[in-house]
Amino acid sequence: MINVPEKIGRVVGTADTKNFEFAVKEDMEPAVFEYIRLEIKTGDGDTEKVLGQVTGLEKMNPAMSEGTPIEAVETMEQQGVDSTRTKAKAQVIGYLSETGVRKPRYAPKPGTAVEKAPDEFLESFVSVEEGLEVGSILTRDSVDAQLDIEGLNRHLAILAATGAGKSHTAGVIIEEMLDKGASIVALDPHGDYVKMSQEKNEGFDHTDKVQVFKARNPGSEQYQITVKTSKLGWRKLSELAGIREDFTNQRKMVRTAVEHVKEENGENYPYSLENLIDVLDRIQDDEILLDEDGNKTETIEHAEKVQFKLERLQSYGIFGTTEINFEELVSPRQLTVLDLSGIPFKAQDLISELVLNRIYQARVRHSLGEDGETYRYPIFTVVEEAHRLCPAETGKGMDSRAKEKLSEMASEGRKFGAFLTLITQRPSKIDEDVLSQCNSMIIQRIVNRKDQQSIASASESMAHGMIDELPGLNVGDAIITGPAVNIPSVVHIRERKTEHGGDDIDIPGNLEDAREDAEKRENTTDALGEEDSLDI
Repeated sequence: MINVPEKIGRVVGTADTKNFEFAVKEDMEPAVFEYIRLEIKTGDGDTEKVLGQVTGLEKMNPAMSEGTPIEAVETMEQQGVDSTRTKAKAQVIGYLSETGVRKPRYAPKPGTAVEKAPDEFLESFVSVEEGLEVGSILTRDSVDAQLDIEGLNRHLAILAATGAGKSHTAGVIIEEMLDKGASIVALDPHGDYVKMSQEKNEGFDHTDKVQVFKARNPGSEQYQITVKTSKLGWRKLSELAGIREDFTNQRKMVRTAVEHVKEENGENYPYSLENLIDVLDRIQDDEILLDEDGNKTETIEHAEKVQFKLERLQSYGIFGTTEINFEELVSPRQLTVLDLSGIPFKAQDLISELVLNRIYQARVRHSLGEDGETYRYPIFTVVEEAHRLCPAETGKGMDSRAKEKLSEMASEGRKFGAFLTLITQRPSKIDEDVLSQCNSMIIQRIVNRKDQQSIASASESMAHGMIDELPGLNVGDAIITGPAVNIPSVVHIRERKTEHGGDDIDIPGNLEDAREDAEKRENTTDALGEEDSLDI
């Protein structure tokens, strides 16, 4: 038996090639984001079955206008009088041709029948050959939602308010990418991805391909992130230590310590912060005499201040004489998580800059056939809190060392196989040029109006009606646009196969434990008080 699609309405009012409205038949109301089908003229007398999508709904009742008294409304309700009409707003998506999805050059004709798009018709638009299965179409559980892995070569942005599920979504994509053999590096300031080595649901065979490097207190199966001190130079060290550019004497002291270590051990000696601190200590003890004019007391004072700042830097525990081996940092079918939680932002920024530079240069050298640190496969870099590493504003504590490298990778990386996935809850605070280079976007619930406007500016394929719906998206729902999908898709992201890290603190549970602890202490105190009174 042939399954005939249900006609749910007809086109009414003024329509153009992008948008139209249709009157909805009684009891046939579609959901917002539902996919529909209608015939539109495409040439000389020819028509095509065109896919559209509902972007909004309006209900009206001529007998219940704004000025209708409440008594009249209640009387009509009691008598079962209902003249409610439903009108839907929709956007034209396109029709399939040999070259892909094409937009019709004619507007829908008023009176044209509108039907709910059959599953197989919708699948012909959303399915791809090399697809990453990230969930299902929001209004159709039976239709898989897929990302075209080829489309990720134009960079990806995942944008969502806190708690809307952006890290969960990134984890799903990482799972799918590992299944395809991808080389992935995640810059993780909150530890959101450290548990991906733990299987949550069956069907994921790559937990052993998750490598975790921690900046602070690595576990038994984790590795320490190390920054090679001698690779930084005295200027970077000064900046990281918090020595401002106008503190010329302190900066000069850092340079003197570096130069002295090199004089004693050789120009290419891999010195540590400990080596520099030792030199500063000896300067204060007159074991090293500086050949310079000026007050000796001031020299010692500068050395003391610089030593204090370098010791504070040393306490981060990330500076050493070696760095992560590139073979450990990047490998086929491997996720490398750089857990930067628990260290100051400047240290996170520095590590990010150095790692991004190594990744990018390795791909550039391979592409150009140069010697040195190279890598033959594309590298996908996931950047959490991207608005901090690549801020729209500079100055007032907003500067970032990694921004320049992210900007370069966003504009040039695709030529060399260095691809970015930028994740942020504040699209309006990320550099506009960098965000615009992310041609594919996964957008989840966004409430802030400025952030919505930034998305509208950066994404050409986001209909105005869809922007208005962003605050109402449920957790796990997402709008996907750009070359990673054949058509703008509204999806529900599937469950993770691996564990999610970086969960919020369980306040009720913690307070319950605290209350029990307090009651135990009170009981212990009361018992001790009774014993004391008996002794008396």
